[in-house]
Order: sequence, then C-alpha cells, then structure tokens
Amino acid sequence: MQHFVKDAGLNAFRLPVAWQFLVDKPGSPLNAGNMEQYDALVQACLATGGLCMIDIHNYARWDGLIIGQGGPSDEEFADLWSQLATKYAKSPNVAMGIVNEPHEVPDITRWATTCQTVVNAIRKAGATENLITLPGNGYTNAGSFVSSGSAAALSRVKDTDGSTNKLIFEVHKYLDEDNSGTHTECISNNIDAFEDLTKFLKDNKRQAILAEVGGGPSDSSCLRNVCELLSYLNDNSGVYMGYLGWGAGSFDATYELSLTPNGNTDVPLMTQCFAKMFAGGSGTTSTPSSPGNSTSPESPGGTGETGQTGGTGQTGGTGQTGGTDQTGSTSQTGGTGQTGGTGQTGSTGQTGGTGQTGESAQNSGAIPPTYGLSATTAPYPTTSGSSGNGGMPMPSGGLPGGQGGYQPSTFATVTTVVDKEVDKEVDKEVDKEADKEADKEADKEADKEADKEADKEADKEVDKEADKEVARELDKNKAREVAKAAAVKAATAPNSSQRHPHLRPHQHLVVRVPAGRITI
Repeated sequence: MQHFVKDAGLNAFRLPVAWQFLVDKPGSPLNAGNMEQYDALVQACLATGGLCMIDIHNYARWDGLIIGQGGPSDEEFADLWSQLATKYAKSPNVAMGIVNEPHEVPDITRWATTCQTVVNAIRKAGATENLITLPGNGYTNAGSFVSSGSAAALSRVKDTDGSTNKLIFEVHKYLDEDNSGTHTECISNNIDAFEDLTKFLKDNKRQAILAEVGGGPSDSSCLRNVCELLSYLNDNSGVYMGYLGWGAGSFDATYELSLTPNGNTDVPLMTQCFAKMFAGGSGTTSTPSSPGNSTSPESPGGTGETGQTGGTGQTGGTGQTGGTDQTGSTSQTGGTGQTGGTGQTGSTGQTGGTGQTGESAQNSGAIPPTYGLSATTAPYPTTSGSSGNGGMPMPSGGLPGGQGGYQPSTFATVTTVVDKEVDKEVDKEVDKEADKEADKEADKEADKEADKEADKEADKEVDKEADKEVARELDKNKAREVAKAAAVKAATAPNSSQRHPHLRPHQHLVVRVPAGRITI
C-alpha cells in the first residue's frame, strides 16, 4: 500500500474480508485472533493516510442464505458492524462497505431495511464520521442500479440525523463480455451503462463510488476502455466520489485482473489508467519503493530535489503531516513532510507551496464544513491540464487526526486482499458464488439438453401425427383414384346401350319367352 500511495499517487484501499473469518457464527463476538490479523491490515492502510474501506465480502449472505430474507437476521448482521464500528469509531478514514455484491435478493425494499439497521448500529456504536457505502441488488451493477429499484430503495436509507451525505452508493462495473470480471479483454468502456445512474445522482444530489472495476493488466482493449471510463468519472466527479481497481495485494501475478506489481514494475493498467487518470498519479511506470527505505511520518528526512510533477500546488493550506519527511533522505515529498512545506512531490511539488489539502480548499476555495454536494466547483488540474468539475468537499480543517483530505476528483485505489489466511475465507465466499454461477451454467446446459430431448420426442410425435395424416391422405387419394378408375372403366366398357343402340342409357331390354318354349 505504501508503494501505491507513494509511487502511484493513490489514496484509498478496499480491504475484503469474509464474515466467517471475523466471527464464528452470526451474532457472536469477533474472533480475537482473526480480528487481530485483519486489523493489522487496516492499521497498515491507515498509516498511508488514505481511505481504508472495510469490505464484508459475502454477497449479502451467510452460507448462501440471504440476510434478513431467509438467512441471518438484520440484528445479527448489524451486530457484526456494531463491533467493527466500536473498534474504528475514532478512525474517520475507515469507510464501512456494508457488504459485497448482493444479488438475487427477492425484495429490494426489504434489503434497504437491512441497510438501515446496519447504519443505525454503526452510528450508535460511536462511528459518526465514517463514510458508509450502500450496495444494491444485481451484484450492485452500475448499469442496473436504477432500473433494479436499488437506487430508489436505498435513497430511503437515512443517517441517524436524517442526512445522507455520508451514505454513498456503491456500484461495480466490469468491461468484459459478460460483466463478470473474469476475462482479460474489455469489449466496451461501458460509459453508456452509467447514464441513468449519473442522472439519478445529479437529480437527487447523491454520490456514488465505483468500488470495483478492472481488466486485463496489459490488454490493449482494457488500456483504452478502462482509461475512457475513468475519464468519464473524472468529468462527473461531482457525483462520483472515485474508483477502486480490482485487484492487488495477495493476488498472484497470474490472476487475470491482477494489479499487483510484476516484480519491481507496475502493470500497464495501473500506470496508464489508474495512476495516470487519477490526479495524484504520474502515469509512468513506477518501481515499488523498498520497504526498508520507508520510515514513519514522524521520522526526520531530507528534501526531494525535484517534484514528481512540479508546477504549483493543487490546493494550498497547510500540509497533511508537515514538519518531517515520509521517506527519508530521498524524500518523495520533499521539504517538510508528505504534503506540507513544499508539496507532495518535491520542491515545487504536485501539491505545491502549502500542502495537498490542509486548511484551505481542496479546489483552491474554502473547505465546506461537511461532506456532500456543496463542494466548491473551482477548477482543479487533470491529466490533460484542463479544468475539472470540483470534487468531494471536506470537513472544516480537513479530516480529524491530521490526515488531511483527498484528491478533488476522486478516491483512486487498488483493492487489496489482506493475506493468505484472510484470503482463504474470502476465496471460499467467491468460490461459492462461482460455484453457483457454474451450477447455473450447468443447469442451463442440462436444460438445453433436456429441451433437445423433449424437442426430439415432440418431433417424433409430430412426425407420427404427420405420417398418420399423410397415410390418411394417401388412403383418401387411393380411394379416390380407385373410384375414379372404376368410374372411367364403367364409362368406357361395352354396355347394354352399346349392344342395343336403339336403347337409351339406363333403359332395360325385356325379352318375353312364350311358355313352354324353354327346356332345361
């Protein structure tokens, strides 16, 4: 994560974990050992200063049964979140993704009630400043988020104070042939799939985050289409908080959609799309920094000679950390800190004279007092040097704890799976869903075969009936032919009228024989 923040300029991470890894059964206390392991990842993420999204990667299910609709109760699921919220209530950089990709949920209105129960539990536990993401039905697909009724139903979910500006719609979208995220080719940029959602968000003054998107790490179609989609999200950053690329971390480099660095080099999709399209990235191939070169943010360090991007600061204000350097003698940030002093990327760095966000506006105006759509729309630099649409407003004075704020257009990140042990449970959930999909495909094939057999039988019956009809017609024709032949024969054969030409047809010759003239 340090590499993605320092070298790619990203600032958020989604951290998948299975519900079954965290508790032994619904409603039970957190498993202390497993939670300690997962918390280590969360803390490593928080140390980057970025957004850290907890992702319960369970498809709105426990062992295949849907929460609140035949499976665990809303209260049992909310209990999990109450425990997590209690633990991270003082860490506002922890975002809370209610659950990964609900699908085939029978009643979307009932699902919204489940989400409301979770929101209430999180806030009651004291986590009042944390963002919460709300997922919809149909794998929370951006293309069907409105048409499925998810947008309307989840719009009725409110924060405990009646507001909605910290409740963010979570959507996913892949660009392969079946929107599954299992193929390396991207057949479209799928921008048209976002049109209804974009309009809904603008009309209703809401925000969404694209929490999963990805493609083949070096496929030319993905380098084109993913970049185009991210550019669209940047252009509509007033309603799209950002985008999170799937996936990196413990994924093997052979995984179809891996964003994990290949040896010492980031994959092209990372450098050319996620890093480049995000305002904080350089868009060039980067070499991960050696972990041994990194020190804590409080550790003193030198000043970077030249900035990654140079120019003037993006925002102004005071630095995120200030005073000390993040990485030491060859400081990425230069001057006096990660984003303070003289900017994030060197002497006249990306964030320039007085920091990335700090006390003045993210977009060079005053920071609005709350999150929401009241953001300033002052221009901000984009990859092409043109002006953007403004971005997510930040709390007055930046995020608590001296974390500063985020880039104006978006959160951009890679999704990180914690480690092999946590990954096992996540894999189980993913495998269950994959098995279900495989079963569906197998059922479809079986149905096709059954249909073929049924069609064959039906065809046989049809053929039999057709044969019978043909036979009946043949019999009729044969009978007609026989009758016709008999008629012709009768009409042409010598008859009494011919033997006795003086008689008309149908007259009979009567011969009278005198009695006694015939002897036998």
